[in-house]
Amino acid sequence: MRTTGRLVPLIGLAALLLTVAGAAFWTLPGIETANAEAARAERKVIEIVNQPITHLPRSGPVDVFSPGWFHAGAAKPDFNTVDIRSTQERNYAGHVTSDLNPTEMFNGSELEFNAMTKYFYTDRTLPKKRLSSSEMVEINGLYRVIGRDEQAVLIRWLSIVALAIAGFGCAALLLVRRTGSLAAG
Repeated sequence: MRTTGRLVPLIGLAALLLTVAGAAFWTLPGIETANAEAARAERKVIEIVNQPITHLPRSGPVDVFSPGWFHAGAAKPDFNTVDIRSTQERNYAGHVTSDLNPTEMFNGSELEFNAMTKYFYTDRTLPKKRLSSSEMVEINGLYRVIGRDEQAVLIRWLSIVALAIAGFGCAALLLVRRTGSLAAG
């Protein structure tokens, strides 16, 4: 009869730990889904932001940007709130080039700089195509997807950590209670 009394806390402990593990594994597919959705949105942003531009052989007077087209680094946008329409800069007029492209020139009216899309520039040796209003609206929507999914992943990971802490805390209490009842018995 005493053996059964000792098994009850162990069975409870095992059930608790299995519940915590099950909840954690139930949460992991949601993390994978959110990460995959964010990755798809990021790929689409990269595709839009890095569209090809018109390359012309250099001839006549041109404005030269130096060093290069862009300064180093890029701020990660606040995907939940930024509106890239308000950060679009049209700094280029006439024909332009940079010290990175001395034999070429580009139509300044076709170009832009946007600090809130620079995070996704893949080739910083070339200027970037001016985005249309519809492209900027599309990127804003994709940014919201990325922001939502980043938050969802964070919340799911925090949930897993909280479940693990709760589970191990309860397990420790059960073991202390079991050890105390064994010492008394």
